[in-house]
Amino acid sequence: MTETGNTHRAAHAAALFVLGAAAWASSVGCESQRLSTKERLSLTSDVASDGTRTVVIDESSVIVKRTRMMLTPVTQMPWDGQTLPLVSPDGRKMVVQTSGTATWAERVGDPLGPEGFTSRMEAVSLAGDTPGLPLSRLDGPWVLGRGASDEGYLVERPRNDGGRDIAMQRWSGSLVPIVQDEWCNAFATVARDGTLAWSRRDPEGGDWQLVCRRDGVTRVLDGAPGSSWLMPVFGGDGTGMFAFRLEGGSLVVAWLPFAADGLPAADATRAPAMLAVVSLKANLTWVVRALAPVSGLAASPPTRERVAFWVPDAGRMALWAPGGSVEQLLEGSFAATVVDADNALVTMPDALMRERLGASKSRAELMASGAWITRPTTMSAGELVAFRTARNRLEVARLVLNPEAPADSPAPASNPR
Repeated sequence: MTETGNTHRAAHAAALFVLGAAAWASSVGCESQRLSTKERLSLTSDVASDGTRTVVIDESSVIVKRTRMMLTPVTQMPWDGQTLPLVSPDGRKMVVQTSGTATWAERVGDPLGPEGFTSRMEAVSLAGDTPGLPLSRLDGPWVLGRGASDEGYLVERPRNDGGRDIAMQRWSGSLVPIVQDEWCNAFATVARDGTLAWSRRDPEGGDWQLVCRRDGVTRVLDGAPGSSWLMPVFGGDGTGMFAFRLEGGSLVVAWLPFAADGLPAADATRAPAMLAVVSLKANLTWVVRALAPVSGLAASPPTRERVAFWVPDAGRMALWAPGGSVEQLLEGSFAATVVDADNALVTMPDALMRERLGASKSRAELMASGAWITRPTTMSAGELVAFRTARNRLEVARLVLNPEAPADSPAPASNPR
């Protein structure tokens, strides 16, 4: 399946999608809200000192108790305006692609162009005692990957011959090769325990296969002829992984359970038992865009059994759990993090919402103004990293749901240049 033509034709639309992220920013505070959705909402006031919010539901005012949510600024950084950052699972480190000249085609698996490209990734501390402290920097023809561990973050390097290498840049600065062979290797991700997964195809084109590696054991999962397996995501509950199968224009999301050795069985992609149709008019660009808002742990947070992805057809985020149906979230949403069995934090163009899920779904509650994108951490389900973009800069904050007591909120620390 050679996607070069489709990739170039879709580049303009993809660029508009990415550039839109640069405008997704507004101030946090007490102001009137204009929300881009037709869904039923609960609009809330700021939290009072006793933890009470005023909630307006269907034009009837009621008073409800809400424990305080805190959004504490951490740092600000330059940003390339295209690639969302990666956050370590422990929430203490972040890497931002601060500049880059790679084309969309080079970013999604095509060979390195004749003129090449340059990029810069900068890693900083998000720890409370060293907010914004530079940790390391990577310069060169690298593309920021889809996953990070507490040891480092993934990067990919396209080659002129159509091959593609994957490496891990440690937060301390050393570069560790992961795969450097005759294949085009792309869309890599990493689990909290270091297990790796990515897609590969022949440099000349063709179907994408899934590759998984754990404790030195590498397993290649072949799909049926004419189908490609893309964008693997490790399930947050640790029992398997999600992946997307593209066959013509048909796209499904599938669940691949782990065998006894902690990897999917070699034939898991031949006839997956649990899958759901996502789109009937997808292509490679469609799939890459679908997972772009939920890199790292965000697609399937720790202990969660769902996977989150953006649906270009519908212009909103969606969730899927093995054995269930695809659940669409708020109209206009472009990022989401499931925080518990009943709730997700959903990013809108001008607000961060808490949306009720499943059978209990009845309303969405305004949490903060501004297009804050959230990333889960392993500290707890209620402790997340949040960021938003403004004029090629990234504002980073720590978000705590339902903390026991308020804390001081220091002014943002500028990343030293």
